[in-house]
Amino acid sequence: MNEPTNKIPEYLIPQKYPKGELDGKMDYDDSSDVSRLHGAVGREKNEPGYGGVNKAVPGWLIAIFCVLLFWSGGYLGAFSGGFKNDVFNDETGNFTSGKSGKTDEGPIVEKTPIELGKIVYVGNCQSCHQATGLGVAGQYPPLVASEWVVASERRLGMILLHGLQGPIKVNGATYNGQMPAWAASLNDKKIANVMTYIRQEWGNKAPEVSEAGVKALRAELAGHSEAYTEAELLAVPEGAELPK
Repeated sequence: MNEPTNKIPEYLIPQKYPKGELDGKMDYDDSSDVSRLHGAVGREKNEPGYGGVNKAVPGWLIAIFCVLLFWSGGYLGAFSGGFKNDVFNDETGNFTSGKSGKTDEGPIVEKTPIELGKIVYVGNCQSCHQATGLGVAGQYPPLVASEWVVASERRLGMILLHGLQGPIKVNGATYNGQMPAWAASLNDKKIANVMTYIRQEWGNKAPEVSEAGVKALRAELAGHSEAYTEAELLAVPEGAELPK
């Protein structure tokens, strides 16, 4: 007699295993102990997490990240300069647009020595001598009507290149501090421009200082390594100019 054609293949019939036989093993077939099956799955496919525990990213951390992302995007948009390669060129008066030689506001306008000198002053000198050039009483001497600024190009150049140390009398008041040397961080043009700026700002009236003069003075003082004192500066004639 022929066997029924609807017989279920043996490999599809759920298998029953003695108690304890599947301990520590994966049971992919039907099992009478569901909790043991789930335990096996948990052991074999444990999700990664801190300390073995799955945790969602804290909401406060997501909020901080979003705030930082928003802020950085705004900052980049405000100060990117339009992503132009020469937008921060301090030799020109407008934002340039690259090799075309044109700007957003018209043709390139070269800045004057006073304008360039002000940039140097704001970035390097203003924190001590202040935007007004009046300095800080008892700490930083004024540049307004200062004999050290307007009387001698050479004295001022010596101070800027190699610094100043010890007591010095300015406009009748004595200051005892130390001014850093700028020879290593500022080139000849920047030193000439900032000298011109402070000699012609705040009511000061003194001639413009040339880049060539600063270059010649730098070469002449190349062997000098210490900051100058008041006595050394006074040894220079009051009206002494920079070397030609």
